[in-house]
Amino acid sequence: MKRLTAAILLLALLCCVGCSRTPATPESTAAPVTELPEYGIPQDLPGVWSSADAGKLMMSETITFGEDGSLSVSGVYEGSDMGTIYGTYRVMGNTIFCDITEGATPFKVSYAFRVDGRELVLTDDDGDAHYLRTS
Repeated sequence: MKRLTAAILLLALLCCVGCSRTPATPESTAAPVTELPEYGIPQDLPGVWSSADAGKLMMSETITFGEDGSLSVSGVYEGSDMGTIYGTYRVMGNTIFCDITEGATPFKVSYAFRVDGRELVLTDDDGDAHYLRTS
């Protein structure tokens, strides 16, 4: 019984000693790198963008990104005006954060985006939405 108790205590001691050590980190003479998020509105984003394709739902949108961070989105469904919502947006890295405040129950949404010439691609969990610059 004493041997079993001694073995258990020895095992517990080894576990405690092994868990209390902090892992060794390699030494570096380089300064630490701190990545700061990019803020601001990319020069090629402000303007008016319209859906490149109405899709199966026959719905198209026109998005206006203002240089001042204002945003409006107008929708047309099967030829009928579905109204316009308004809000603000901000950009961090390659993500647009939209805060809709007028024309609908307030909500927030974000999209990964890329601008390639006169095409804007917004991506969320539902996939890509393509828009073409109209002004």
